[in-house]
Amino acid sequence: MARRDAETFLANHPLPDRPGPLPDLTPYLQALPAAKTPAEVSAITHQLVAATAPALDHIAGHFIAVALWASTEHRHTPQSVRLLREAALSIRTALVKVAQADLENLRAHYAPSTASAEPTRATAPTAPPPPAPPPQGTRPGPGADVAALAAHFRPQE
Repeated sequence: MARRDAETFLANHPLPDRPGPLPDLTPYLQALPAAKTPAEVSAITHQLVAATAPALDHIAGHFIAVALWASTEHRHTPQSVRLLREAALSIRTALVKVAQADLENLRAHYAPSTASAEPTRATAPTAPPPPAPPPQGTRPGPGADVAALAAHFRPQE
């Protein structure tokens, strides 16, 4: 029924009905087996994130725009808005998690913890606290954190 109701709209606003071209990940996949050190894997990761972050952020921004859509006769349900915002956040969070995983691997290689060091006063070392969540009610705009993240992943010259 919804498809039928949208026929006139789609006739006036033709949209692509096929997926767009995917980025070519072949160079990254071919380079990965040749990587011998965490630094080399990190370089591949940086290049991949820098190449894909703008497209992923653009998609996340569209999901936010859809969540904010409202007409005079219709608004999304609260659940729908929440799901769309979560989808956008998940895309942006994925890039951050890739960066965190990369840094974790580099830290483990270049600054390994001293497993032989004895903790003082019989206390076990504790992990750093998790990062604070963003304040409630904030809504990152397209390109907010991902652009800064992508800049971090640009190749060093």
